[in-house]
Amino acid sequence: MFYAYCSADRLEEQDFQGELKNYAKTHGFQLDQVVLDPQNNKIHWGKRQLHSIIAHAKKNDHLMVYEASDLACSTLQVLEVLDLLSSRGITLHLVKYSQIFSPEKVYDTEKFIALFKCIEGEFVTKRTTDALARRRAAGLPLGRPLGRKNKSRKLDQFREEIKKYLALDINKASIAKLVGCHAQTLYNYLEDTQLAQEVENEKNGLESQV
Repeated sequence: MFYAYCSADRLEEQDFQGELKNYAKTHGFQLDQVVLDPQNNKIHWGKRQLHSIIAHAKKNDHLMVYEASDLACSTLQVLEVLDLLSSRGITLHLVKYSQIFSPEKVYDTEKFIALFKCIEGEFVTKRTTDALARRRAAGLPLGRPLGRKNKSRKLDQFREEIKKYLALDINKASIAKLVGCHAQTLYNYLEDTQLAQEVENEKNGLESQV
């Protein structure tokens, strides 16, 4: 049996069924059942129709979804689903990534990790997008309020130390290593605080007094 499952999050996309059917046609199999779940992935997969499909599917059956978020809203839950499918002998197809997880297949560890990093990145993006959409719908402002700046920066605690190194004409890459930060972090800090210019002005002031 070949099952296709879609959570409520995907139902708003008009051509998702076309994507699944094209995938099935390309790989030479016919979909036996397409399940359109009215519940979204914020509800645990064990309480959605997804669980029912897995419970009724048999060994050597196939489950197809467009992307990982159809299964769940976190990487941990996706791994739970994958583990259950594997234990029951069910093959999972992730259409968006062109990935097939077969119970008998020995996974390429590097590709497996890379795939789940991609999935996690998509979850983070989706959560951010959803949060912004909720604020927009509620009429709330987006982003940092005008005129508000961060009260403190990571490198503020090293401010005087950085000034001393700048005064000694130590290059910025070396200063970043001395204070234990990435070079770009230091460059951004210097640009935001105008600290290099401040040190230069102080040096010029001392020279004029000599």
